[in-house]
Amino acid sequence: MNPIRHILALVSDGARSEVVLALAARLAARHGAALQAVHAVAPATSGAYLSPEAAALAIDLTQRADAERHDAAAARVAAAAARSGLAIPLQSAEADPVAAAAALAHCSDLVVLAQRPLDGDDGTDAGFPGRLLVRAGAPLLFVPAVDTLEPEPDGAPPCGRRVLVAWAPKRESARALRDALPLLAVAERVEVVRMAYPGEAGDAPEPLDAVLAHLQRHGVNARAHRLVRAGASAGGGLLPDWNPDVPVAEALLSHAADTGADLLVMGGYGHPRAWELALGGVTRTMLKSMTLPVLMSH
Repeated sequence: MNPIRHILALVSDGARSEVVLALAARLAARHGAALQAVHAVAPATSGAYLSPEAAALAIDLTQRADAERHDAAAARVAAAAARSGLAIPLQSAEADPVAAAAALAHCSDLVVLAQRPLDGDDGTDAGFPGRLLVRAGAPLLFVPAVDTLEPEPDGAPPCGRRVLVAWAPKRESARALRDALPLLAVAERVEVVRMAYPGEAGDAPEPLDAVLAHLQRHGVNARAHRLVRAGASAGGGLLPDWNPDVPVAEALLSHAADTGADLLVMGGYGHPRAWELALGGVTRTMLKSMTLPVLMSH
């Protein structure tokens, strides 16, 4: 497996960035990795004005606002560095936060960021998580926007002791599994789950056997579990009002809560983006509804 040697922490304008930095610092210390922060937010806009004087004033105000936002981010990073004893250099994302974060992610082993809050008040736009997930080329570890797990002494949620791996026979799942191997190797418990249809033949070879064998070759002892997709049949027929993916995300989160999992590993955007936009999907639902840290890979 490839070890984690460089972690990128995305700092927004929201207070949840402190939790992101705390978790990133904890993981960096655990894996002996370097840690870098980037202030990945969209710059303020000055708008259009009728006179050059008004435009100049607006530009000055937005520049001051951006400077204040950067200073606040720098203060959070400095505080995290002091608490953890790690050097955490900070970089600004300039004009395009997705492009800047993706460029840094290309040379990172793990990206830690916060779930976008429902009120959207963190300096990022609504499409930021999805666009970065597709472009990063690295696993993204999302910290929930609210504390649903009891925080550790560093203020971040527990993450990586009891891991739930969501498996589907898709490239994205395989990528997420490989990306998570360094975390799985030090976990206390790993469970791999897949969605099964009602009436699925019980004597057929278990698709998860190969996954468990692959993990065993990497020194990870995992167990398997099947979650039945309510409202679907093995023949593909759907019950009225059955959404094919929202119940999957809900089932994963419910099972995570029932088993005390503190990390969910899953592939991101296994469907074409047009499908996701039209019908929703596991990824979009999870980005809005996560209740525990979630590692996604595309």
